[in-house]
Amino acid sequence: MIEKMSEPLLLSEKLYLLSVNPEKGGIITATANALNYVLLGGLLLELYQNKNVSFENKRVVILETKSENELHRFMLEKIGMPARPLKISRALGKFNFSMKYILNGVQQNLVDKRMIRMEPKRFLFFKWKKPFLVNKPVVQKMVTEIERQIMNGSASDENLILLSFIQPSGLLSRIFKERSKRKIAKKRLKKMMVENQVSEAVAGAISAAQVVAASVGASVAVSAAVH
Repeated sequence: MIEKMSEPLLLSEKLYLLSVNPEKGGIITATANALNYVLLGGLLLELYQNKNVSFENKRVVILETKSENELHRFMLEKIGMPARPLKISRALGKFNFSMKYILNGVQQNLVDKRMIRMEPKRFLFFKWKKPFLVNKPVVQKMVTEIERQIMNGSASDENLILLSFIQPSGLLSRIFKERSKRKIAKKRLKKMMVENQVSEAVAGAISAAQVVAASVGASVAVSAAVH
C-alpha cells in the first residue's frame, strides 16, 4: 500500500485526483464537463500562491515570469505581458486550444508522483488512456479532511481556495455520498465562501475560481445546444 509522498500535491493535482473514480477508475461523470476548466483555474491559482501573479480589479497581473514548473511556465508565456493586465476571463480564454496539453501535463505529474497510472484502452478505432488511483490512502485522507472542514465551517486561506472549487467542479457528490449530508454541506460551503474574512488577495483568488465556474456553465450550455 502506497501512502508516503516525496512531493506535495498542487491544487490542480488535488482537483484531478478527486475527479477520478476511486473504485472503477476513469473520471467521475459529475465532473467530466467541468474538469478542463477546473484544472485551468487550479493552475491559475497556483501561480497566485507562488506569487507569479496577483488579481487586481478582476485582472491578472504578472509579477514573476520564472518558474520551475513546466505547466506554470506555459501558463505565464500564454498570458504574456500585455501593456494592460488582462481580465481573468480573457486570460483564461487564451487556453481554449490548450486544454489537452494542460490535461496531459497534470496527468503526467501525477504519474511521476505515483498517484495515478494511465491504462491504455481501445474500442474499435478509438484509443484513449484511463486513469486509476494508485495511492488511494492519500486521496481518502484528502476527502475526509475536506468533509471535516466543510461540516465544521472553517478552513485556512489555502484550503479555502481548494474548497471554492468543490461546488463548480461537481465534486460535492464525490465528497458527500448521502443526499441529506450533501444538502447541508452545500449550504455550509456557500456560507463559508460569503462569511470568511480572508485577505484581499485570497478573495481575488476565489473570485477567479468563480470565473472558472461561469466558464464551465457556458461550456455546458453550448454543448447542450449543439447536441
